[in-house]
Order: sequence, then C-alpha cells, then structure tokens
Amino acid sequence: MTRFIYISDTHMGADQVSLHQRGYPERMAEILSALKAYLHQQGDIDFLLHGGDMINTMSDEGITAAVKAFDWDVPVHLALGNHDLDVPSAVERWLALAPGFFGGSGRPVYTVATEDCRIHVVPNHWCEEPYYWRDSLQAQFSPDQLTYLAAALDAEPELPHIVQTHSPVFGVPEAQTGFAEPFHPVQPAFTADFIELVAGHPNLRCVIGAHNHINMHVVHEGVHFITSSALVETPFELKIFEVTPGAMAMSTVSLADSLRFDAVYDDDKAYAQGREIDRSFADEF
Repeated sequence: MTRFIYISDTHMGADQVSLHQRGYPERMAEILSALKAYLHQQGDIDFLLHGGDMINTMSDEGITAAVKAFDWDVPVHLALGNHDLDVPSAVERWLALAPGFFGGSGRPVYTVATEDCRIHVVPNHWCEEPYYWRDSLQAQFSPDQLTYLAAALDAEPELPHIVQTHSPVFGVPEAQTGFAEPFHPVQPAFTADFIELVAGHPNLRCVIGAHNHINMHVVHEGVHFITSSALVETPFELKIFEVTPGAMAMSTVSLADSLRFDAVYDDDKAYAQGREIDRSFADEF
C-alpha cells in the first residue's frame, strides 16, 4: 500500500491569510512541527505531497526557507501554485534552489511512481506566459502539458493514476455551501480538458487540487475530484491517501488539538471544512 499525506496552501512568509477561516502564517513553524510529529506518529508515510502556494510571494529567500522547513525524513513533492509563481523567472528559481521538491526530474511537470500507483504532478498555468501569475486566475493547461498527461495515463493502465494540479477542476457545489450557485467557479475550458481525459483514460481515479482553501469532493464518471482546506487556516487540516492497485481511500485530519495556541474558528464558514462526504471516501476499482 502507498500512503501519503496531502497538504496545500501554507503561504509561508505571508503577513495575513484569511480566505475563509482565520489564517495563522506567523505560527507556520509550529503548525509544520505538529504535522511532522503526526507524520512520525503514523510511521509508514511514503511521502508528503504539497498542492501549491507553499510560499506567499516568490523570492530566493522564501524558497530557501521552505526547503529548510520541509527538510524531513520523507520526500516532499510540490505542485507549484499561483503564489509560488508571481515573478516571470519563478519556475527557474524553484528548480535551481529546491530540486528535491520535483522528484529530481528537473522539471515542474513530473510523475511520482510507486508500486501501487502513479501520481502525475502538473501545475496549471494562469495566463499565456507559462508558470507565471500576476493578476489573471484563468486556470489552463498548455498543449504540451495535455500531451504529457495523455501519454502518462496511457502507460501502465493496470495501475490507478492520480493527477495533481493547483487549480480546482469544479466549483464548490451548492449542496456544500448553501449558496445559490457554485462557489469559486472554474474556467469551463479547464473543466472540459479533464472531462476529456477522464473519458479516454479509465485508469484515472483521482484529481487533487488546492487554491480554494476548501475541502471539496466531486465525483464525475467515477473519478474523485478533491481540493483541500488551507493548512495555514483554522483548523489546520491535512489529508491521508491510501492507495493499492485495486482501491483508494482518503481521510481528513485536523492538527488543531495538537497546537499550543487558541485558534479562532468561524462557524458561519464551516463549508470550508465540508461535510463528511467532502472530507473522506473509500473506493474499490
């Protein structure tokens, strides 16, 4: 079995982060320490997968601090988010200063291979200039990224495949939020790209995203589309994935009780944590 921890949106170096719940970037060292202790308590975690926005603003100093903060006993893999890419040269700096975050591939697009599954890390673009975010939030894949994914999914069809990107593929459903329409809507073309991938690749079992700071779980044609609440925001949640060639399960865990400060929680925005169906699943293929 492959077991990995998934987190997103740590926004290290930020002065303030409170998209839905109260954020505590000034406490990130303590939050990561609690996460590391939890990882060691589990004992059989193969790696940690970070869904992006590891830092809040790109700088060499920020990348170096992130490398130091995640110098753990297990590999740490990163799907770059928009906040990680807010200068034109960002991707080159990440690859130069933090090569370990990219599986030694030397590229921002890479595959994590285990005995049980394949995880394809493909950070989406935000504008016509690759790997750069300034003010546009138009999530998109380039033709070369789609070609990479199609070829990767065609390989080893006997194994379950997971795609990791930063942007969600679907908006948050009204049934979760109680709102009149989907929350954090997504570019229709981006959703359409994934619907096409699903239609042509029955071994694609799960798509993991981030960005919206919400635990979301949408099932389309048997594929689990997941996003995660932000680790920097109360109640400081992570996900555990367990994968075998014939099954996959996910659960969501809060670190709040293991922290030594009282964190504020807004009950009116409990949609960010989601219902139980948004926080966990177990599926056999």
